[in-house]
Amino acid sequence: MAGVLLVLLGLVAFDSVRARAALADAATEVSRLKADAVAGRTENLDVTIAALQEDAGQARAATSGPHWAIAGRLPGVGPTVAAVATMADVVDDLANGPLPDLAGVVRLASPATFAPVDGRVDLGPLQEVAPDVVRADESIDAALQRVTRLDGAMLPPVREAVTQLRGQLEDLRMTSATAARAARLIPPMLGADGPRDYLVLVQNNAEPRALGGIVGSVLVLRAEGGVVSLVQQLPGQKVGPFPEPVVPLSEDEQLVLGDEEMARWMQNVTMTPDFPRAAQVAREMWRAHTGQEVGGVLAVDPVLLADLLAVAGPIDAGPGGTLQGDALVDYLLNGVYRTQEPSVQDAIFADVAERAFETLSEGTGDSVGLINALSIAAREGRLLVWSADRDEEDLLAGTVLDGALRGVNEESPVIGIFAEGVDAAKIGYYLDTAVEVAERRTRPDGSRELEVTVQYTSRVDAAGVGELPAYVTGPDLAHAGEIRIRSLVYAPAGGSLINSTVNGEEIGLSPQVHNALPVASRSVVIRPGETTAMTYAIITGKRQTGDVLIRVTPGARPASVTFRN
Repeated sequence: MAGVLLVLLGLVAFDSVRARAALADAATEVSRLKADAVAGRTENLDVTIAALQEDAGQARAATSGPHWAIAGRLPGVGPTVAAVATMADVVDDLANGPLPDLAGVVRLASPATFAPVDGRVDLGPLQEVAPDVVRADESIDAALQRVTRLDGAMLPPVREAVTQLRGQLEDLRMTSATAARAARLIPPMLGADGPRDYLVLVQNNAEPRALGGIVGSVLVLRAEGGVVSLVQQLPGQKVGPFPEPVVPLSEDEQLVLGDEEMARWMQNVTMTPDFPRAAQVAREMWRAHTGQEVGGVLAVDPVLLADLLAVAGPIDAGPGGTLQGDALVDYLLNGVYRTQEPSVQDAIFADVAERAFETLSEGTGDSVGLINALSIAAREGRLLVWSADRDEEDLLAGTVLDGALRGVNEESPVIGIFAEGVDAAKIGYYLDTAVEVAERRTRPDGSRELEVTVQYTSRVDAAGVGELPAYVTGPDLAHAGEIRIRSLVYAPAGGSLINSTVNGEEIGLSPQVHNALPVASRSVVIRPGETTAMTYAIITGKRQTGDVLIRVTPGARPASVTFRN
């Protein structure tokens, strides 16, 4: 019997070497396939798929047969044998199922497919591949769950291979889940099933609010059959103020954000860092003002607009000249206030918005570059989307587009760092934000202690303050050049804020609660050319083992976020 057992284990060991080599090659091909798919390199997909199928087939063949079934039941080696066989089955199933489907999707739904032609996006290709995309995502998720459930009592080399495969599947699942959401969301949201009207809140980062800035302009876009048209636009100040809040505010909102401002002035709906709530309030304001009930709300800012036009081409900014990129941001958030009278500013913004919409609708510029610009903007919180359709909103939840105030996303703790300007001024253009997160320790209950430092720096030149108009600095001449904000720092769900310092001096902390999250509110004054630093000791919730996520109010320039041990 011992001799038979040795022969059995020898065969399994020999086959394991073959299987591991084939799986290693297959893993390389999975990574290559994902990279080519994301980059739109469709010419490489067939070759990579064929190689993947060959290697996956070899791995599966090497782990088949009665000797593998017997060895999988043996004590000690059983979990290792079962893990190798499972990995081979998973990779072979993927290679002959969802991955070829995804390759076909890439061909039909590449970024170039969604570039407008004569102002229209052809939704047919995406609608054609949508079922394959959703099916592929479900298969990849099932494969990931199989690998995640493998018994950890296996030999180290195989345990390492399992960890590597799980990481690749998690990475692949992120891509497939995003593609599946897009396939289900884009056609109806672009009017495939009938016209859809959207309210677009154009934020002005020069006057900060939690989500970015005051609502400087309000646009209405209509999507129908892949054609998006600009229907109407108004200055934000023309919507309201309403004599009473258009929606009842919760006690939390009144205490943390102010009594009524958020629900009476369209300019202030972005005071809340919870975009779905801001969108619902803005939608109700628009209904009260016009009688129109829109199907969704978007938020954008001049930085996103400039990043898109850096790809699509410059526009005529009226008195500012022909601009794009950083020059356009500087003009819209600062130059226009320094050179033009308030009476003509709204007309300039309206003209720029119309010209920018026309340029982007023409579909000029590199489509991959435009998608990259949109992705970066979404990660920075400059592009937010809310749908009145509950199913669509559920699909948006948890993505970078939803902007919801949540203290945890899957297993990752979320810390919010938001700024509200307290003056009617455009001095926020000069504000830079930097955040540093240091993990101090893991506590016995599984929560984590973090040290979070928030630095606000003024770019105002002290010597040049007198040259800035009062419209920029604010009406209080005694404090001209100072940037005065209210800083809001939110702890993760189930966590807490335990102490804080300002410029190294310990300051009392009396957290409030908003959406069940502890929040510290502090008035901050940053003098010209100076930096104010606030440090908080923050405890996460239990079992929040993922990477710490930071949400920051997007300003005229991207915030700096760093992590250190």
